Amino acid sequence: MREEAGLAYRISAFSYTPGDPGLFGIDATLDPKKREAAEQLVLRMLDEVKQSGVTAEELIKAKKMSLSHQLVALTTMRGQASDIGSNWLLTRNLNFSRDYLDAVQRVTLDDIKRVAAHYLTNENLTVVSLNPKGSVLPKAEAAKPISAGQVQKFQLSNGLRLLVREDARLPLVAIGAIFRSGLLAETPQTNGITRLMAKALLKGTTTRTAEQIANEIEAVGGSISSEASNNTFNVALEVTKPDVKLAVELLSDVLLNATMPEKPIAREKEIQIAAIKQEEEQLTTVARNILRQALFTQHPYGLRANGSVDSVQRLTQKDLLEFRDRYVVAKNGVLFVFGDVKAAEVKQLFEQALGGMRPGALALTDAHPAAPLSKTESVESRKDKAQGVIMVGYRGADIFSPDRYALQLIDEASSDLGSRFFIRIREQMGLAYYVGASQMEGLVPGLFAFYLGTDPQKIEPVKTALLDEIRKLASDGLTNEELARAKKKLIG
Repeated sequence: MREEAGLAYRISAFSYTPGDPGLFGIDATLDPKKREAAEQLVLRMLDEVKQSGVTAEELIKAKKMSLSHQLVALTTMRGQASDIGSNWLLTRNLNFSRDYLDAVQRVTLDDIKRVAAHYLTNENLTVVSLNPKGSVLPKAEAAKPISAGQVQKFQLSNGLRLLVREDARLPLVAIGAIFRSGLLAETPQTNGITRLMAKALLKGTTTRTAEQIANEIEAVGGSISSEASNNTFNVALEVTKPDVKLAVELLSDVLLNATMPEKPIAREKEIQIAAIKQEEEQLTTVARNILRQALFTQHPYGLRANGSVDSVQRLTQKDLLEFRDRYVVAKNGVLFVFGDVKAAEVKQLFEQALGGMRPGALALTDAHPAAPLSKTESVESRKDKAQGVIMVGYRGADIFSPDRYALQLIDEASSDLGSRFFIRIREQMGLAYYVGASQMEGLVPGLFAFYLGTDPQKIEPVKTALLDEIRKLASDGLTNEELARAKKKLIG
């Protein structure tokens, strides 16, 4: 469908089997012009399964994938708790997952053929297609779609930048503010302060309690949230068109007047510390933290996004307010509005609401990259887990580098089911549960990493295979087919 016929950007199958009869489905994302051809090919392939079944190799691979998916879900305490809870809720059998996997292993080639012939029939078939407006109509009947406008840029009197994109297709509006800060603004002693401060902003102001903030936005069917990242933190709201003024008022209130009461701060610290401890059960997160510490020794990018237990426990209300006052200033921020609005009206609303914010200055203009690496480092950590994780990391690009676009395409081409890593290491060699790539970009160069999960007994052969494929990629680059596929996936 995708690699040979080129009819889909993405295609997968799913099976939903509750207590009552469920459904089996195949879904794909594709060019609307190829919809009919793709549908016919899918139906033809299903007919082949009904007539001929599957091969022994395909059945073995499916059984292995089913087993590995279950094992990956059980690597954390949360995953184990969810498994036990759902087993009991749905079947009243605490060991249902184990029984289910045992049943999967007993499935035969004849079973596959029999079940396919029974269920995959025209009488039992429903086809659903969600298409862009006008794409399935004759050209003469297709209505001209309403499109989003260009991004308009403004600057308030105090230097606060405002980006607005008008889009009247739906009566919805997304509004928010983003400020430079994040890990680059932290030290080992204050690690985690950006995330804690972002959450504390919503815990009450001089004019509203946290409950009033929540009630006002929920009363109009909206939402408000705050998040932190490696380089920034943001506060974002979503509302319908009639409630834009309320959204602007609430955003302005939490940015200018947050009081960060002691009791809610203590509760947020408990939540953040619980998240830090939970990370220790997530093998990929543990491996990524180790990798970052090795790549960014004595640099903020080596810190953890949530901080450490000790650093978060030490943070005080005074620390949070000082951090807010330093980074929540006009010249360090950008306002963004997308949706069914008029740019001039939005600018006027924000000038009235946030024009009085202290101008301040753009932060982190002197952020330094990590010191150059002098040699290749190999770090090993042992955990009492039934899975091993390998990560191979490199210093990457910053957000200003033109190389970031090529790295994004390498990331995309290395992370899907058609990637060279997936095909060789998982499909052909059967050495990995999952394999892919990821990167971290920032105001200074971040990292680019390849990762995989495997049986601890297979660490050495899978590491050899992974490094071999990375060397080939570094030497030869992406093939034309890989590059074209990655571009299509990124564009959507």
